[in-house]
Order: sequence, then C-alpha cells, then structure tokens
Amino acid sequence: MEAANTTDLSDRVITTFDWKSLLPLWVFLAVWFGQFFLALAPNWSDGTYYDYGFLAPPLAALFFAGRWGEMTSGMASKDIIGSFSGSLRSPAVWLTGLAGILFTVFLRLMQTVDSSWRAPLYLHWIVVWGTTAMLFVKALGLKRSISLIPIAIVTLLSVPLPSSLEFSLVHGLTEKVMETSVGLNRFMGFPLTMSGETIFANGIPLQVSEGCSGIRSFQSSIFAAFVIGEFLRLHWLSRLVMIGAGAAFAFIGNSARVVYLVRHAFKHGEENLQKLHDISGYVSLTITLAAIIGLGLLIDKLQPKPKSA
Repeated sequence: MEAANTTDLSDRVITTFDWKSLLPLWVFLAVWFGQFFLALAPNWSDGTYYDYGFLAPPLAALFFAGRWGEMTSGMASKDIIGSFSGSLRSPAVWLTGLAGILFTVFLRLMQTVDSSWRAPLYLHWIVVWGTTAMLFVKALGLKRSISLIPIAIVTLLSVPLPSSLEFSLVHGLTEKVMETSVGLNRFMGFPLTMSGETIFANGIPLQVSEGCSGIRSFQSSIFAAFVIGEFLRLHWLSRLVMIGAGAAFAFIGNSARVVYLVRHAFKHGEENLQKLHDISGYVSLTITLAAIIGLGLLIDKLQPKPKSA
C-alpha cells in the first residue's frame, strides 16, 4: 500500500517531470517566439534606444521555466503531456496561428514603405501571445495560464514605442532635463541662458541632443524595474511602484549628469566634453540600475511573506 502511494506521489512531483516528453511543445514555442524576436532584432541593434531588448529572449525563457512548476502544480506528468498533445493538435490553435502569421507578413510588407510605422510589431505581439494563450488555456485552463502574464509583459516592453509616442517622449524629456539643469546651475551661481534646445554656458553653446534626453536610460530602467520585480516575485502593486520609481530614478540620474556636463563646460570649456558625455552616461545608468535593485530588495524585505502550511 505504501509503495503504491509513493509511486503516485512521485508522478506528481514536478521536479521529476520528463521535459523531453513535450519536445513538440518546446519546438513550437522556440519557432513561434524566435520569429517574433527576429522581427524585433533590427530595432534592438540600430543603436538608438532599445538595445536592452536583446535581454528579453533569455529572460522570457528563464521566467517561463520558473513559472512552469506554478502552472502545472498538482498535475500528473501524464496529464500534462496529454493536455498539451491535445492542444497542439487543435485545429483552432493552428488556424489562428496561421491566420495571424499571414496577417503579420502582410503588415510587415506594408511596413517596408515606412520603417517608422511600428503598429505591425504590436500586432505581431498580439498574434504571438494570442495563439500562445489559446494553446495554454486549452491545455491547462485559464487560472493556471494567468502565470504567463509577466512573461508577456517582458516581451511587450522589448517592442519599440510607437514613433509618435517616442517623439513626444524624447522632446518632453529633453525639455524637462534642460529646465532642470539650467535651474539647478543658476541656483548654484552659474549664470546660464537657454534658447530652444541650446544651453549657453559662459558663451559656449551646448546643444542638448536626443541622446541627452535620457530616453535610453528611461526605457532601460522601466524594463529593469519590471524584470527585478519578477525575479523577486513582488506583489503587482509593488511592481507598479518599482516601475514608477525606475522612471523617476532615470530622470534624476540623467538630470544630474547634464548638470555636471554643463558645469564642466562653464568652467573648462569644451575640453574632454565628448569623452565625459559618454562616461557620465554609463555612470548615471549604473547608479540608476543599482538604485532600482536596492529598492526592489527593500520592498521584498518589507512585503509580507506567505505563511507556510
């Protein structure tokens, strides 16, 4: 009697699950998400604001592995295999995926006319996750499949912002950074003037370009804040606090950087200014990420832990 119970229990322990038994599922997910990430790769590698996107594929895979046990908790291995085998054979899943791919290809072809049109990337994300959600809900049910939401958000954050929103955000951040920099430097006794996107420091015109807007650190910090929240499994409200704090840290760090660069130009002219521009950017981003990690660890320490049974 005891031996029978032990066998039944071992079949339900997820650590003994034979991953090879679901090879068709892993191949499907690898191909399905691989083509999506390949569509995003040119936007990540163009040297603008989204190079952190290269972290999305490995992080998504890591988070999926971490959520797998949660999604299949209490299920016998044979039930998991049977559920996904049936789901993968479902005509609805394949027809939805095929229709989605054809629609996405059509939109991608239209995008070649205007490369700044990013709507196809968001529709591509909807198609990929819509099909994936259908597959998992059919196999595991809605309640278990909700665990996929954080992974979907990680991949969504790697999609470039719509061009109009990106333009407004860049110019809005640039304006606020300039106002903050000029105001703080004047407060410290440095008489600066500002005209358009140019700050005049001791007669030296300093063009505040898009690179000084902080959009890269802004985007990276939001991505990092969500990722750290998932690593620590923070409550959703805490994750929203992390994202808001990440954006604030990025703005404060970049503003401090511009204040320093303007003061350097006022005192020393344009000597080593370009070199300092790049170095200060890395320093600012490093400090910002450290602050986000520190906040995440603090929230994790303070938030109530679930009581063990």
